[in-house]
Amino acid sequence: MTLEQLTQLEHQIEQLLLAEDYPDDFPQQLENLVALRHQQVEIVLKQADLSRAVFDDVVARTQVMKALLQQHKDRIGAQLVRSKKSQKSLSLYSNIQQHGQ
Repeated sequence: MTLEQLTQLEHQIEQLLLAEDYPDDFPQQLENLVALRHQQVEIVLKQADLSRAVFDDVVARTQVMKALLQQHKDRIGAQLVRSKKSQKSLSLYSNIQQHGQ
């Protein structure tokens, strides 16, 4: 169940990053999705019956997500700078970077 939620969150992050135009609330959406994904990862990794295969899968998926965020870093940064609340946006970007690692 939780892995399914993780997959859905990853898909939403990917869709958001690959969108032709980022929505105005892009910074908040991205931060929320990345934070939710981080919570799901913690839930999965704390399961008592966690198998090595699931652990390896989550680690690999986290690397893919980190690479995706890195790949879009310049575009994300440009969007955050354009945002009306650029100071707040830059702190959101910093949070996103921390959760993505």
